[in-house]
Amino acid sequence: MPSAIEVRKVPIHSVADASELAKLIDDGVMEASRVIAIIGKTEGNGGVNDYTRIIADRAFREILVARGSRSEEEVRQVPIVWSGGTDGVLSPHATVFATTDRVQLTDEPRLTVGIAMSHPILPEEIGRRGMIEKVASGVRAAMQRAGITDPADVHYVQTKTPLLTIDTIRDAKSRGRTVRTEHTLESMDLSNGCTGLGVAVALGEIDMPSDEDVMRNRDLYSSVASCSSGVELDRAQIVVVGNTRGSGGRY
Repeated sequence: MPSAIEVRKVPIHSVADASELAKLIDDGVMEASRVIAIIGKTEGNGGVNDYTRIIADRAFREILVARGSRSEEEVRQVPIVWSGGTDGVLSPHATVFATTDRVQLTDEPRLTVGIAMSHPILPEEIGRRGMIEKVASGVRAAMQRAGITDPADVHYVQTKTPLLTIDTIRDAKSRGRTVRTEHTLESMDLSNGCTGLGVAVALGEIDMPSDEDVMRNRDLYSSVASCSSGVELDRAQIVVVGNTRGSGGRY
């Protein structure tokens, strides 16, 4: 049975600020070692070169290490999904998910969260079936950890996946492989679109697409996927949010 979930949204006051996460921990709202996922929005431009995601990621992971019992390597396995760009009425913020025992158990449906890191996604797989398969496998693993057996109980899947850079394109070519595109900005769309199809496959929303379907067949999509990509990782970070019975919790 998965643990009950505590979740809080905190503001980010500057690019490298994680003080509100520290305050949650210091005030006993949640334990650093029980934080299982963070989804956030930084004040950067949201592009391939958005360094604010990397800075925010480092700041939040440093707090989890400093105030918890996990090592740096263990904290690196926590999915922290950053999306850059807060135009209009948006403000930089992070939503923090942690497990908790301070709840009454109930058989009513309650919030559950499962996480997973996919196997490394090679540059030649971005925008192709290989990426779809690895994302789908990761989503299934996250569902299992969340205690979800019925895909209908999955209501939101947040992912962060790699995109292509000049260096990874060169790496693929050095191994005799081709990439779907040599335009790094276009690879952001390919990564997001391909990942959405992986989520859809895992949840039974669609059958396995072909390479040609990615970003072309508009009849294929997921109704619960939110996909973001960046240069700061080499695999899919996956956060599955849904409902389960028996774990309890306030949400």
